[in-house]
Amino acid sequence: MPHELCLEAVSLGLVKFGRFKLSSGLESYYYINFKEATMIPRYMKKVAYELGSILLREGVEALVGVAVAGALVASYMGAMFELPVTFVRSEPKDHGLGREVEGDVRGMRVAIVDDVLTTGGTIKRAYEALKNFGAFPQVAAVVFNRQQGGRKTVMDLGLKLVSLCDIKSLASEALIRGLISREQYELIMSQVVED
Repeated sequence: MPHELCLEAVSLGLVKFGRFKLSSGLESYYYINFKEATMIPRYMKKVAYELGSILLREGVEALVGVAVAGALVASYMGAMFELPVTFVRSEPKDHGLGREVEGDVRGMRVAIVDDVLTTGGTIKRAYEALKNFGAFPQVAAVVFNRQQGGRKTVMDLGLKLVSLCDIKSLASEALIRGLISREQYELIMSQVVED
């Protein structure tokens, strides 16, 4: 059974079932809009507590969010557990200091935080930026794992993957509870490429 916070995300409208075009251009049979979760502080506090508790056990010294949603999740966790928080930009600034990584995390064991993991490309880019900066990425922490190749990418980088929700268990529970049809379930499962 999926984590209760995954099911709550459905009831809050953060996960929607249907047909959607993703930013990658791919079609998906569900959509995760976790950026809207920041408008629900009571929910974000629960997510931050669950994910942050796991990261504390991993011994990380700082949280590095992936802009934008990952940085928001990391901020909640950092405030709750008094961990330093910074973020990796989607590209280096072309003005000021020209930074890609904000905040000095050189020499620190860090967790890369994002809201959703699909193929792992965003985590990989953040990992490379942090390594080049002199940080030591240890963990990739996400709220949702779409199970579309991201786990392999994360593992190939030598990172541990921590996630609260995966689409396979969420879709299974949604089918049992009558939230989606058998046809919707099969379409969602057709996009899962890893356990």
